[in-house]
Amino acid sequence: MSSLRESAAFLRECHLRARVRAGIWAAVAASAMLLSSAAASAENSLYERQAAAQPCIAGSSSPIPVRYDAQDRHFHAKSGVRFFASELRFGSGMSSAEDRAPSASIGQREDLEAVPLGPANRWGLVPAWIVRSGAHGVSLLQAELLGKGDAFYAPQHSNGLCAEALRGLERDARRSEFGLWRANAPQVVFSTNAPKTFEGMSGHYVIARGRVVSLGKTRTTRYLNFGNYWKTDFTATLKVSDEEAFNATLAQTGWDVEALKGRVVELRGTLQEKDGPHIALHLPEQLVVLEPVPLN
Repeated sequence: MSSLRESAAFLRECHLRARVRAGIWAAVAASAMLLSSAAASAENSLYERQAAAQPCIAGSSSPIPVRYDAQDRHFHAKSGVRFFASELRFGSGMSSAEDRAPSASIGQREDLEAVPLGPANRWGLVPAWIVRSGAHGVSLLQAELLGKGDAFYAPQHSNGLCAEALRGLERDARRSEFGLWRANAPQVVFSTNAPKTFEGMSGHYVIARGRVVSLGKTRTTRYLNFGNYWKTDFTATLKVSDEEAFNATLAQTGWDVEALKGRVVELRGTLQEKDGPHIALHLPEQLVVLEPVPLN
């Protein structure tokens, strides 16, 4: 009898272990399916966000086939013309000459084309949209890099719906802490309330956030002051002749330059040391108000 009871207990234990193992494998399979589904959803979401960037290339000139040169990290046409991916910066601690597309993000792609956006810069590089064809149709490389957090938005040739789409891709990557926006990444966004944090950044492209303390205006220049002592505090300027263009863009969100006093804004541009840290604004897309329009 004792032997029978031991055998029965042994069989029950084996059965229980089998059920536990089956449960574990079922959980693993379910987790794998969820991860696969999440990855597919994330990929589809990325392509959907990239599709929003189609206004950037709508009506563009004929694209030129290019190859990505991993050595100098630019895009080369057979004619010898070199292109760079406009509207992007890949880090806040590099000069424009050093700020080049990361090889790991581009890889060995043979399906790239460049859409020129303007004349060559001082280094002989032509700004361009970089496009490629794939299973999801034509996509914009700039949108892909912004969506993955491999770059941040630096407006130069974009405006309207295109600028809105690219800024939105950067915002999504920032919220998800991808790439440049991960917790331990080098600083990209600086506070105008802490002018000393800009030390060593002169000549570099940065994003600055803070509250406008006061406004000033001369015959030629409009001043956005972010402190009470202009000799050391952060300042942004724009030409009076450009103010109408800035107002037209700000009006899309209910603002104008004259209403910016006391408002929290985000600026992006090349930092200069000129009686404290300073950014000269040349394009309306360099300035965004981060507050909702107050209700009357």
